Amino acid sequence: MEQLSKIACEARRRLLLMAAYDPGIHIGSSLSVLDILTVIYGSGRAKFNAHNGVSTRNYLVLSKGHAVHAIYALASVFGHLNLDELRETGSLGSRLQNHPEDDTPFTDVSNSGSLGLGIGMAVGLALGLRLRGAQGRVYLITGDGELDEGLSWESFAVAASYRLSNLIAIVDLNGAQLDGPSEEVLRKGDIAGRFKALGFYVQTIDGHDYAQAAEALERAEASGAPSVIVANTVRGKGVPELEGSIRQRIPRDEALALASRLKCQ
Repeated sequence: MEQLSKIACEARRRLLLMAAYDPGIHIGSSLSVLDILTVIYGSGRAKFNAHNGVSTRNYLVLSKGHAVHAIYALASVFGHLNLDELRETGSLGSRLQNHPEDDTPFTDVSNSGSLGLGIGMAVGLALGLRLRGAQGRVYLITGDGELDEGLSWESFAVAASYRLSNLIAIVDLNGAQLDGPSEEVLRKGDIAGRFKALGFYVQTIDGHDYAQAAEALERAEASGAPSVIVANTVRGKGVPELEGSIRQRIPRDEALALASRLKCQ
């Protein structure tokens, strides 16, 4: 767990450096989901160098694709991207765009359209893997703002109906979305209860606690049912000046100053 903390800290610093070079990235959302991604990649459940095709490999679908910079930052910490590439994020000709595209590295599906599309893709992928007899799992990460969409719940109903035990969904519940606080934009009520009613195996955790996340993933994998982990998170987590803020974008000078103050042991 100590090693995961070090990895996440360095990834946060690199996220801030990316924000300095491209102020258009969604820094708040990327920071809220970073610890969850750190556990998934750090435990080897998802791999940056996974080959395409159906086999025993797992798949990761980041349905909140605007937070893809968290994946870029982690990929660089694990040695798959260099700092020069991170500085080019979002630039014309860069392979690291601000939303996943068909040729974006380290992403298994392109889901840059309307919110909720990644959820449907993940469910279809899980069903396809099962029909082919493949042993891989699909780890789906969605934001609470995406749960406004009817498409999201239709997709989750399909997963429950087909009993897709190879699907593990994680809700990055940071309480904010583009138009404001999530509960003010559209009240969702008991999110865990909704999933239970559909037939999901449901757990609720602190999304920044590495031990809780790792244990929840293990229980989900052993549950024999489609699973969801409701992860309570904080937007901007790990950068005190941004924690709990609705800010998604920060100017270059501030980003560089925050990066310089973030010390990783």
